[in-house]
Amino acid sequence: MELTRRNILKLAGLGLTTPALLSACSNGKSGGGGAGDGSVKFEGWDYEAALVQQNLDNFTKTSNIKVDYTPITSAQYVQKVVAEFTGGGGPDALYVYDDSLAAWVEGDYLQPLDGLPGVDAVYDAIYPGNAEAMTYGGKRYGLPYYTDSNCLVYNAEILAKAGISKPPASLDELEAQAVKIKNAGLLQYPIGLPAQLSDTWWAWVWALVYGSGGSMFDDQQAPIMNTSDHVTKDVFTWLQHAASTTKVIDPASLQLLPVPIDNAMKSNRYAFTIGARYALRDYNDPAKSKAAGKMKMALMPSLDGKVHGTVSNTRLYALAKDTEVKDNAVKLLTYLGGLGADKKPYTARFWFLQRGLGFAYKSMATDPEIVAALKKFADPAVYAHLAEIAKPRNVLGVPWYTEFETEMHKVVQGVLSNQTQPSAAVDSLARTAGTLKKKYS
Repeated sequence: MELTRRNILKLAGLGLTTPALLSACSNGKSGGGGAGDGSVKFEGWDYEAALVQQNLDNFTKTSNIKVDYTPITSAQYVQKVVAEFTGGGGPDALYVYDDSLAAWVEGDYLQPLDGLPGVDAVYDAIYPGNAEAMTYGGKRYGLPYYTDSNCLVYNAEILAKAGISKPPASLDELEAQAVKIKNAGLLQYPIGLPAQLSDTWWAWVWALVYGSGGSMFDDQQAPIMNTSDHVTKDVFTWLQHAASTTKVIDPASLQLLPVPIDNAMKSNRYAFTIGARYALRDYNDPAKSKAAGKMKMALMPSLDGKVHGTVSNTRLYALAKDTEVKDNAVKLLTYLGGLGADKKPYTARFWFLQRGLGFAYKSMATDPEIVAALKKFADPAVYAHLAEIAKPRNVLGVPWYTEFETEMHKVVQGVLSNQTQPSAAVDSLARTAGTLKKKYS
């Protein structure tokens, strides 16, 4: 690979640090695995690796196709896979974050699935937001692994003690309920948010923006948060008021990651947070949570009190561009992310029933076994409604998004700490987007 400024910028966008980037630029063509016996080299991050292997063993038993599975530490997954592909030894099939899809397609690591058996049926059967997240440049690149969408999570018992009978529909109502809880002496800071930098910190910010019908970018990925769409500024204004004036958002949120927020919710230390639906499974597990049975999910409150939407994420199974065992790899992808002969998504059901992972298939929302399992920790109707109105970040198709997200974190921290005014915050985000677009052009 020619070591040019353009390639360096591309590889930086793909997640490579400087040493790995230089190594990648000096290596040859990327390529899939294959041991000459038709086996499929499959890689993913290390979530529940034993269950993954159990499911893969079942695939091998029913298909006679061997799978060489390698789980990779989540924190190193993106960089390790990119280094493998650019160095000439990538997998045949793999997990992909929706955040990484555009850059990995542009890096010639993945191939589209259009025209393969069953793909059209899958995309017809899943929620539109998930189909959008797995599509790039008009082509389909994945089958769904799991998905989730963000919601308002609240402790119904704490609300009841403050005389509140239902969750808030608007952000002003959310703040007012938090003030009521605070004034009743129940909690000093009723709202907790995971505002420390992490791989999922962005979710609650986008959920607030989408929840009020806004967007930070238009459909051409041009920034609009400081021009035609003022929702982001108004959301920042609300955040700053709730953090600095009524002081109902815990200032410790600036240093909190998702796991400490989860632990606080399970210990009755917050009345509200904004999080993934998946979290309710642990929150309402008597073996893990003091708040079990009290935790509920609600649609995202908005600036105007109407229901507009929320943000989703999608994790997908993809096919390496240069795999030498395409037919077998496609069979594996179909088993993992597609529909079986009975037209049911076997692996998606497996993951929900085993670990409560969110599903992209619409039919699962009315599957009696799924509904019965879901009722143990969440309201199936609210759960399904969130999936129907959720959508992915509409700027994932640019190679500079991850850098924008890091800068956005600094801006949001400034808003929460009252160091940056909302109007200055959205202007800063727009400038950052413009600078990064030029850098990668």
